[in-house]
Amino acid sequence: MLMLGQLDRLLAIATMPRITLGIVAARARYRAPVSNFIMFDDRMVMVETIAAEMTVTQPREIALYGRTFDALANQAVTGDESRALIRKAIEVWSE
Repeated sequence: MLMLGQLDRLLAIATMPRITLGIVAARARYRAPVSNFIMFDDRMVMVETIAAEMTVTQPREIALYGRTFDALANQAVTGDESRALIRKAIEVWSE
């Protein structure tokens, strides 16, 4: 049930006018780093690891995360395609 609630929320967010929700297929060739990260423009990146959260502020390191984000964004489907994937996942999790 938790997964269905999360998928419903993603579907709602995906229709908001200032939001672009991109989904990268699990079978995509490019694999991102194991850690998650949040970019705050070109000033700061917060990296979540298994054991800690790190703040990256060095421009050279921020640029690396920027390139990683761009690579993922180029692979992501958005708009109608992303909403269709979410709807399909809702069907699968509802069975």
